[in-house]
Amino acid sequence: MNKTVEHYISELLFLHDCVILADFGGFVGNPQSAKLNKITGILSPPSKQILFNSNLKTNDGLLITHISNQEGISQNSAKNEVVNFTTQIAEKLHNSKVLRIERIGLFTLGKEGNVIFLQDSANNYSLDAFGMKSTHNKTISRANEVEEKVVTTIQNIRAQNRNPKIFLRAAAVIIPLIALSYLSISQQDRINNVYAQMASLNPFSTTEIIEETSPIIIAKPVENTTIKYIEIIESPKVIEMPIVEEVSASIVAPQHTFYIIAGAFAKKKNATRLQAKLNNLNYSAEILKGGRLLKVSYESFNNKEDAILALKEIKQENPSAWLLTK
Repeated sequence: MNKTVEHYISELLFLHDCVILADFGGFVGNPQSAKLNKITGILSPPSKQILFNSNLKTNDGLLITHISNQEGISQNSAKNEVVNFTTQIAEKLHNSKVLRIERIGLFTLGKEGNVIFLQDSANNYSLDAFGMKSTHNKTISRANEVEEKVVTTIQNIRAQNRNPKIFLRAAAVIIPLIALSYLSISQQDRINNVYAQMASLNPFSTTEIIEETSPIIIAKPVENTTIKYIEIIESPKVIEMPIVEEVSASIVAPQHTFYIIAGAFAKKKNATRLQAKLNNLNYSAEILKGGRLLKVSYESFNNKEDAILALKEIKQENPSAWLLTK
């Protein structure tokens, strides 16, 4: 065939919620909504959780028909390909207790003969999440600097308006006004003279230099005073505040490969001998260079969770096995 059986299983998981591999088990899709992790701040798109049910072994023809159409072969030929694939993975799972199907997930065989399945997190089978990736939502805490500046400015204006000298000047105008109300009409000329003197007097002008504590100027009516108006000589300055935009940055986690190490040797022939032994046991053994010793691995994984789960099973046979990250 041009492509493998696991490739066609992966294709069907995008379109169907149940894909059965005859005499092995069925893959059941469970749609999941988008999630936000409040602790890490990671926003995950919609996904499809894949579960494995070992009781779904009856052939429904979906996988065989799909392979026959895609490869342009007969139904019998497609069925033979699926049977050979099923026999191969079942034998490997029984011998090594660990089986990994590309793009689908990791299988482990328990002590009681039960099969434990862990989905490959690198693939998202939800069509609603096409083109989406997990992003990190960076929360920006906004300081109340503008509000504090406004409050400070208001307090300074109130403090300036409560200056005793200004109150004295205001009283110098208000008291004569009260006295004028009791003058008789016959003293009209004197009243006009007093008004003329008052017109030349600006009781609110001051020679004090007031330092600006903030570039924002807010004018409010003065509380608890009898002053009805305030004359502002200088026009207020308007300063545009920068707008801070929230930036969502995607954090791309570094890619690592995780190896389950069976042993380390100084001589290459010893490492080659162990590699051949592990390959005969259906492991994908490799010899890793680096350092003074040659390390021989059982399997390699791109997902740390898969590697830890496989290491746990292998340690039952080889307690000295350990995990190497590259």
